[in-house]
Amino acid sequence: MLLFIQRNTKLPRRLIEEAFPLKKVSEDSKHEKNPLPGHISSLHVWPARRPLAACRAVTIATLLPDPADAPERMKEEYTRLSGSPLPEKQREYLCNDLIASLTRWGDENGHGDWDAKDRDGRWVNKLRIARELILMAYDGHPPKVLDMFAGGGAIPFEAMRLGCEVIANDYNPVAWFLLKCMLEYPQRLAGKTAKLPDLNLEEPPNLTNGDLSDHVRLWGQWILENARKELVQYYPVIDNKPTVAYLWARTIPCQDPQCGATIPLLKTLWLCKKTEKTLKDTPENRQRPDFLRLKKTRNQTKVIINARRALKLCPDLTTKHVRFEISTPKNVDDVGKPTMSATKAIKAICPFCDSQQPADYIKRCGHENKLRVQMTAVVYKEEYSKEYRLPRQGEIDKAEIPTEELKAIAKAILHGMPDEALPQSDTSGAGRAISPPLYGFKKWTDLFTNRQLLTLMTFVRWAHAAQREMENIGYPPEWLEAINGYLACAFDRMLDFNSTLIAWEPSGQQIGHTFVRYTLPMTWDFSESAIPNEVRGGYQLCLNKILSSLETICKAHTTKTPHCLILHQSATDPIDRKADAIVTDPPYYDLIPYADLSDFFFVWLRRMIGTQFSGVVSEPLTPKINELVQYAGRFDGNNDKAKRFYEKGMGESFRAANGSLSDNGRIVIVFAHKDPAAWETLVKAMIGSDLVVTASWPINTEQGRRMRAQGSAALATSLWMVCRKRPANAKNGHYGKVKREMQQRITERLRYFWDQGIQGPDFVWAAIGPALESYSSYKEVRRQTGEPFTVSEFLTEVRRIVTDFALGKVLQGASTEALDEWTRYYLMHKDYFGTENAPVGECILLAQGYGVSLDDLRAPKIGILKKVGSNMKLLGSTERTSERIGYAHTSGRIPMIDMIHRVMKLWNAGESAQMNAYFHEYGLQENTLFKAVVQALIETSPQNSSDRPLLETLINYEPGEPSSGGSSPRQPTHETEGQLTFDDIS
Repeated sequence: MLLFIQRNTKLPRRLIEEAFPLKKVSEDSKHEKNPLPGHISSLHVWPARRPLAACRAVTIATLLPDPADAPERMKEEYTRLSGSPLPEKQREYLCNDLIASLTRWGDENGHGDWDAKDRDGRWVNKLRIARELILMAYDGHPPKVLDMFAGGGAIPFEAMRLGCEVIANDYNPVAWFLLKCMLEYPQRLAGKTAKLPDLNLEEPPNLTNGDLSDHVRLWGQWILENARKELVQYYPVIDNKPTVAYLWARTIPCQDPQCGATIPLLKTLWLCKKTEKTLKDTPENRQRPDFLRLKKTRNQTKVIINARRALKLCPDLTTKHVRFEISTPKNVDDVGKPTMSATKAIKAICPFCDSQQPADYIKRCGHENKLRVQMTAVVYKEEYSKEYRLPRQGEIDKAEIPTEELKAIAKAILHGMPDEALPQSDTSGAGRAISPPLYGFKKWTDLFTNRQLLTLMTFVRWAHAAQREMENIGYPPEWLEAINGYLACAFDRMLDFNSTLIAWEPSGQQIGHTFVRYTLPMTWDFSESAIPNEVRGGYQLCLNKILSSLETICKAHTTKTPHCLILHQSATDPIDRKADAIVTDPPYYDLIPYADLSDFFFVWLRRMIGTQFSGVVSEPLTPKINELVQYAGRFDGNNDKAKRFYEKGMGESFRAANGSLSDNGRIVIVFAHKDPAAWETLVKAMIGSDLVVTASWPINTEQGRRMRAQGSAALATSLWMVCRKRPANAKNGHYGKVKREMQQRITERLRYFWDQGIQGPDFVWAAIGPALESYSSYKEVRRQTGEPFTVSEFLTEVRRIVTDFALGKVLQGASTEALDEWTRYYLMHKDYFGTENAPVGECILLAQGYGVSLDDLRAPKIGILKKVGSNMKLLGSTERTSERIGYAHTSGRIPMIDMIHRVMKLWNAGESAQMNAYFHEYGLQENTLFKAVVQALIETSPQNSSDRPLLETLINYEPGEPSSGGSSPRQPTHETEGQLTFDDIS
């Protein structure tokens, strides 16, 4: 669907300021929640990487001129491609044909070539057309695109794919290294080949010459074969069945002095939740205790067995230790209760005496070195599946690597053991992301078993050996640096699957990985991969993933790919280049402590590639002093200071960006945070940096497996704000004129959006950008009194205009001027989502549009929302339990929806006298808005809704006279309701 807006003819416009295929890009972006093999995300872990589809579409629309403002040669080309000289038709072609075809799922991984038929039925390559149009728009010179918070590299990667000259910067050395692997090395070496040396491998390549990925595969295999020879003794094979993983539980002593038993800390007893498994039809399989039935097909018979497996706790009263058995439960009820609570309040139950072990005691055990580990089960390979057994004593012994052995191998690698200090945990903000230090974990080595450390350091040592061999063979420096870089990526991917923060996934029968979310939470029962084997988390499969990504990345580069510049500096520092476009995704307040989390990889990268990049990786940990995050831990716990530091730094980074932008360039800034105050602060920083906001596009871009657990401040929809430079001679504006300009600017757009079916949160947020253009075009806006008209005040008016428009549609033209924010939200939520569960991110955006807090809207008892998992459900009158509803409210003003719910409650209770009194007390009978809201609730209610008949009654209800004495409605006595009180409500 093409969206376009009313034009501002003062300056030449870009396509993104007039039109954008919003729905198509959002849909294609959501598909990347589960990326296909070869996606760039497989190259290396990085938090909150934006989907390629969104980055590609936004970059194209930002660089191309709008048809109405394009130079003549561009207009001629637009006419040729679209078949029409009309700008509206040309926009439709650029958005619905060209860009929409280039966001198609799967093609970004090289599984398609973006070939499609043109209007004449001829096959054309849409990516080539986009590249040629962009080149033509800049007089045959590749435009420069800057990302000053490049992070995971999605934005500069797509700009590079489109033929741009890329400048990618990040303050974090892990991100800087990743950018080199994603942009610089392929730009130098894609399409080139070199002789493959003979390394006497067990499976040598069948090529004489190979490209970059062939050389990485060759040396990765060499490292694996040599490391495996040394490591195989530590991963014994039992009964010729290779091990997949070892399962462990942390243990504590029972705090009851009369007990003192060893308690295994288990969050689940499930090993496999799969219900059935198919085996060959043999006499042995028919006699298995888990045999279910035979399955006969046309050509053969199969044995079906019960595949469920679980641990069974067997407390030994003599040894005061728990033994385990592998059980085959028939159903969920056959599985016992784990020792750890499933609630957020961490606690354990002793299986011997049933006493509770509170979180504080578990933490104390960690700090007193009483937190130990116990192997619970072993996962091994059968012919077509996985199976489970108890560990043998020999396997337990092999896992106990002596400290002396670790020290010996540590001496053989650069910088030795990675025993740098872990960051400190905190109870709020960014510090919540890292919890092991709360349990006595002090060094990065504490996050690994001794066997994992031995294995990882063995791979590091052989990576160093590979580097020396390549140098001896005579590899050119650029080849040597690139190959070592991708081998380090393979190691880091293996690292993600090998720590003690990884749980076993019984549904998929596989190990998880460390960064399931972008946190480092404490894991009580963890899994350890058999790294030398071909298993998930093993080196071989991790190397294969890297190679798949590398092939995709190299394919995106062409022999004509322009030069790229990778910078390692603060975003507040000036860049001595002028960019034609800046597209960037800055960090958001305290959502992600990038530096602290990336140290998980950095401490190992120093040991893998420290000789190559001694300048960037010279320090033991990543730099943090100038990192733009709100982290109170770096300001002695003072969150206000941390917040001011972040906001000041963001303002400086926007000013630096403005200085790096060409005069007719555009900046696109991505923002996804649920706090309205945070969003307004960002807008203030943009305007204060002499930027004019011209458009805003709410794209549903977030990964399904996102950075935090439920309750995160991140949104599923991110807002892409488009800006240009404010002229140096810009003057002050007057409130009345600015308001008129704003209303004129957004009126046409609102009508168009509504007609195209864009409603709900997207409707509100898409109007913010063009509305802000009138405000941000001036250095300052003042009222007639001379007082400043602030950004917050302006945004409040914008929201009111936009929501009034939408509500006017819902209320069928009734005036909404006197309607309160809670009722506005209630009506729009009900119109957009009904009474079904709604995604929390969408609700956050909708609440922001009305200037209310989602936390307030779901306050206990008085709220109109209820959290259901990761969703929100709108509450009806019977679901709101407070007797204060309709009589008092924390905002000081009783919402209309509360009044309606109060009279519905009185009706259902048969309190006719009270209902009459309430109608007269609050003047509802004469209130046309009351009837309009009731009518809107009827229109948005299903026919079978239990509330609908009562609402239809209320619309025609005629209250009688109040009872003698003019009694008021009976109000409840003061009560405390959850976290809210009404002491201060008048």
